[in-house]
Amino acid sequence: MNTLIKKVLLYLLPLFLVFIALELFYRFVPNDYSVKYATLPKKYENTEVLIFGNSHTFYGLNPKYFDKPTYNLAHVSQTLYFDKILFDNYIDHFKTIKCVVLHIEYTSLSEIVDTEENNWRKYYYQTYMNLEVPSIKKYDCTKYFLSSTRSFNATAKLVLRYLNDGTIVNCDENGFGINYTKAKKAPLLKKDALQRVKNIEDNLMNFDDNIVRIQSIIATCKKRGIKVVVLNMPVSSYFSEGVNQVKLKKIQETCNNIAKKNYNVSYLNLFKDKRFTNEDFFDADHMHTDGATKCSKVVNNFINKALN
Repeated sequence: MNTLIKKVLLYLLPLFLVFIALELFYRFVPNDYSVKYATLPKKYENTEVLIFGNSHTFYGLNPKYFDKPTYNLAHVSQTLYFDKILFDNYIDHFKTIKCVVLHIEYTSLSEIVDTEENNWRKYYYQTYMNLEVPSIKKYDCTKYFLSSTRSFNATAKLVLRYLNDGTIVNCDENGFGINYTKAKKAPLLKKDALQRVKNIEDNLMNFDDNIVRIQSIIATCKKRGIKVVVLNMPVSSYFSEGVNQVKLKKIQETCNNIAKKNYNVSYLNLFKDKRFTNEDFFDADHMHTDGATKCSKVVNNFINKALN
């Protein structure tokens, strides 16, 4: 019996060592979340514009091209649920905020709390950004083992990238995503854009929960004299033509109504803005770094007018 136990333990030892190594990798190798958390205190004293949202603003709005000190707190697949958690936890630390940018994209208003993406990202927000995430249950053991949040293949790709590039960080010191460069973009094909639309469509039209979250952020901003810009980011023509136009109209009407009902809110709709062409995009709905420069300047000008 003892011999059998020893053999089992000997067999399991390599697996245990791999698990420990991967856990240490997740705990100690800097990523976008941990870098942003470490950078935030340096931004508390002088930031005047704070950007929220998902990958569209993460890759699409570069603080470098804003006149006022700006920080990008957006991230890939970041829903309004997490925007509000981040806002509630950090806004009081920012002493000089004049404007908050709330990005509302095609999926934002209908997005549920536990999306497939956020089934693992929620642990990152809790661990790397020191946030209390209500959707993580008290007795959820996954929160103690970050290496178990992703598939082995996803983890292996991450490790290989780190070994090849020496980093897995995708953002700069201002929180802007820097790895969607024009040089790396693939040809934008209509079929790929339509597939992207199909992949993100949730077929939901109930916006109530997310409107409550937006209104909560707006109410706090009112008390502090902070302007809010509700923003629809530009997308490629293939993408904008492929979405459910009934839902799109409801999204834009909702944004417009929010602005009308709140004196501190301005609405900027760039979804089909003709100033942007398909050449400005890395893929169907994300701008490359050059396109982001153009978009950042447009949003910057709008903010300047809203604050005057």
